[in-house]
Amino acid sequence: MKVIFKDPKTGEIKLVPENLDDIWHLYNIIEEGDLVRMVTFRTAEDQQADKLRAKKAEKKKMKLGILVEKVMFHEFSNRLRIQGVIREGPQDLGSHHTFNVDAEEMQPLSILKERWRVHQLERIEEAVAQRLAPMLVIVSLDDDAATVAMLYQSGVQCVAEIDAHRSGKMYESKETSQEYYGEIRSVVKTIKKPDSPVVVIGPGFAREHFLRQGREKDPDVFEGALTHATANAGMNGVHEALKLGIVEQITKENRVSKETQAVEKVFEEMKKDGRVTYGKNEVLDALSRGAAEQLLISDVLVRTKDGEQFLELARKTQCGFMIINTMHEAGKKFDSIGGVAALLRFKY
Repeated sequence: MKVIFKDPKTGEIKLVPENLDDIWHLYNIIEEGDLVRMVTFRTAEDQQADKLRAKKAEKKKMKLGILVEKVMFHEFSNRLRIQGVIREGPQDLGSHHTFNVDAEEMQPLSILKERWRVHQLERIEEAVAQRLAPMLVIVSLDDDAATVAMLYQSGVQCVAEIDAHRSGKMYESKETSQEYYGEIRSVVKTIKKPDSPVVVIGPGFAREHFLRQGREKDPDVFEGALTHATANAGMNGVHEALKLGIVEQITKENRVSKETQAVEKVFEEMKKDGRVTYGKNEVLDALSRGAAEQLLISDVLVRTKDGEQFLELARKTQCGFMIINTMHEAGKKFDSIGGVAALLRFKY
C-alpha cells in the first residue's frame, strides 16, 4: 500500500491499494460514518433524462465524496464495495453511490475520520511496511537453467540466473544435478526471510527433484515450500505464475496459515486447560491483570466498540494481537467461541 498524503488536522489519509491484502486492510479500516473520496463514474445530470427514457446514457468520470453506510469485501472478485450517500461532488448530493475498489486498478482514495483509532493507523503502517518486504521466493527452473526471484508488493526482482552446465555425456550426470541444485539452494538460503515462503515452478520433473533435495538438505528453508507446474521456466515462468494467480493464492494461503496456527494454538490450550482464556469478560479480565501475552480477535469484533476496548487494553499491557479473518475455516471456528481469546503469560 502507498500512502500519498496525511493531514492530522482534518483526519484525512490518501492512499493507493496495490493487492488483495491491501483491499482486506481497507475493509478493516473503513467503517460507517467515514467520508471516502474517490474518482468514479456516474451518469451525468444532463443525460439522466435519457436514462429515464430507456436510452443508454454514458457515464462521466468525476470525483465524489460519500458518507459510508456499508462496506463489503468480495473475496472471489478481489473487490471492495463501499456504499454511502454523496456528500461532495458536482451533482446528485444526497443520492446513494457505490465505490468499487479494485487492487488491479491502483486507484487512489481518501479516508476521512473524526477519530482514527490506533490499531487502524498501525494497520496502514503494516501494509506500507509489507510493500517493501519480500512476500515470496520463487524458483523457476527446468533441466537447463534456473531463475531465483523475489516477489514484493511493488513487483518482481530477479536475484540470480543459474546455468546447469550440462553438455554431452555429462547431461545425465547425477553429480551435475547435485551441483546445479546446490547452487540454487545456496541462493535461496541467502535471500529467504522467515516469513517469506518458497514456491518452485517450471515444466517437467526438475522442480520436483530440486524440491525433494531441498527438503532433505535444508529442511528449515524448504519446509512448507510449494510447487506448481508452469509451461515455462525462467522469468517467463515467473510471469506465467503471476498471470495464472498461483502466486496470489500462495501468499493468501500463507496469511491464512499463520492465522490458522494461532487459532489451533488456542484450541490446543483449551483442551489441556492450559494458558488460554476466551470470551469477552474473561479476556478483558486477563488483559486488565496484564496476564495476556497475545490477543486474538475476529475481524467482526474488532470493528466494534468492544473491539476497540480490547485493543486499547492490549496496547497498555504490551500484549500482542492478531486479527483473525472469519472468512476461512479456522476463522469461522474461532468466531464460534465468541471471536476473542487470549494466550496467557501465566495462569491465575
